[in-house]
Amino acid sequence: MDGSMTKMAASSGWEVKSPSREYTTLAPAVRQEIDGFLAEHPVKLGAIAERLGVKVLLSTLPRGTSGQIAQEDGEFVIRINRHEAKHRQRFTLAHELAHYLLHRERIVAEGGWSENVLLRAPNQPIQIEYEANRLASDLVIPSHLLAQATADYTGPMTSEVIEDLARRFGVSTAAMEIKLQMV
Repeated sequence: MDGSMTKMAASSGWEVKSPSREYTTLAPAVRQEIDGFLAEHPVKLGAIAERLGVKVLLSTLPRGTSGQIAQEDGEFVIRINRHEAKHRQRFTLAHELAHYLLHRERIVAEGGWSENVLLRAPNQPIQIEYEANRLASDLVIPSHLLAQATADYTGPMTSEVIEDLARRFGVSTAAMEIKLQMV
């Protein structure tokens, strides 16, 4: 994904957000590890986790808990709530991977985090969650792929188009609406 992009044009008065500063400031070696997975949608998040050496488990978590990340026996483990919708699980996995990429030392220092359904760790500054959400959005909906996908549509960006894009990327319509910005 080209981090030097400004805004990417999409159809009919909409534009696609450029990759976040969280993505563009990842170490080049890290970007090299994950960029190959960002070439097709839906992005294979499990393969990214595997490449990064992070174990992913679907688990029964307490009600209201979407995901957890911790270090267990020397390896990072992400647990995703098996009882949530598939698109929710995908975004939660991307969010926890973003924490791994951005906040690994803090996770180790604090013994891991649990995220509630709002994807917020109760004892963490809200800025950390915003950073993770922005990078997660770049992982599940790479800007360059979204720009290509929106080119398939003509006319206004209707709710039906947004729903179709969300389905193609394996995300919720809310996540897609956030990624797309009206001019």
